[in-house]
Amino acid sequence: MPKTTTFLLAEDDSNDAFFVEQGFKKSPGAIELRTVQDGAQAMEYIQGKGNFADRQKFPLPDVVLLDIKMPRVNGFEFLHWLRNDAPSNVRLTPVVIMSSSSESSDVTRAYTLGANSYFVKPADFQAYQYRIQELGSYWSDTLRHNPAT
Repeated sequence: MPKTTTFLLAEDDSNDAFFVEQGFKKSPGAIELRTVQDGAQAMEYIQGKGNFADRQKFPLPDVVLLDIKMPRVNGFEFLHWLRNDAPSNVRLTPVVIMSSSSESSDVTRAYTLGANSYFVKPADFQAYQYRIQELGSYWSDTLRHNPAT
């Protein structure tokens, strides 16, 4: 039986979180989605702090889906933390930036900080769902899980 791929979504917009959830429901892979509202909660989740201490309920993510513009700790700050200061066993966790920004400076900054992929959120609901289904299929079917997690 294939391993379930756990995605951690850091997204402050409840509509976008809903679109991702619905898209993954239609994706063929074995996917488990965990959602947090900003980069600070994502850091707590990764570290297993507070409400996220139970690793059975909150397993380490295989892939992080990350919005850029969030309160408290934004996506760039989280990505810098993950690649440089997070526990060593999770520093190489794949990160997919999902942003409404198509600014080349944002794209360049994301890749410079260590993002594995960057896509602009489509405005159309159907296109958004299709993109999420494809993303779920790609990462759940092709991902080689980190044995350290």
